[in-house]
Amino acid sequence: MEDPIRAEEVRAELDEMGLRYFLDVRATVRRMLEQMRGEQRTAFAAAVAERLLREDEQRPVQERLPQLAGWRPVVDSVWRWLAGESGAAREVEVAVGRYYLDPDYPSAQPDDQSDAAAHAVRAALYTSECCLHGCLEFATWAGWRGFDWAAVWAAADPSWLPRRPAEVTPYVWELAHPRLQAELDQQLADLEELAVGGDVLLDGPAARRPFLERLRTG
Repeated sequence: MEDPIRAEEVRAELDEMGLRYFLDVRATVRRMLEQMRGEQRTAFAAAVAERLLREDEQRPVQERLPQLAGWRPVVDSVWRWLAGESGAAREVEVAVGRYYLDPDYPSAQPDDQSDAAAHAVRAALYTSECCLHGCLEFATWAGWRGFDWAAVWAAADPSWLPRRPAEVTPYVWELAHPRLQAELDQQLADLEELAVGGDVLLDGPAARRPFLERLRTG
């Protein structure tokens, strides 16, 4: 748990830089998701998982994370369900069941925060669970994994730390990385989009698809 005094110091330093503090964004995301329906929560989670998958898919083939390939059709099924294909939920249900029944399911293993693949897999899993149940927690957890994924790749950026101004503390400089800030900004933008136009998810497929495509492509 973040020390309250330290959190205030970090928040103040980020505020001076015009940047967001991830704990504040998490709290805002949760408050907004609490007011949304299951379809809206699922769309938020799917947008997070989609970003992670697409980023991996844009890399050269030899650099892609093999653990993620099997989740592409699952996330696609979630988008199809959001677009009005009720049968797609069955595909998601089967994929989730297979994940939990897999002998290699890491039920007792602690998270490795430096494992980008694990964050992306969990984001896709939580998106799938949200599709099936509409739960607040699964949507918020997907958002957390999006931030964690960005944090892993930001930490791998060798050019960032040497550029730290002397007046900025090391921890705040880590949080100031453009990759992290972009993910926080995008999550809030997605939620704003869902809050304003999310009622379209109650309409027919023809009305839903343009909205979902905007959300999917960011």
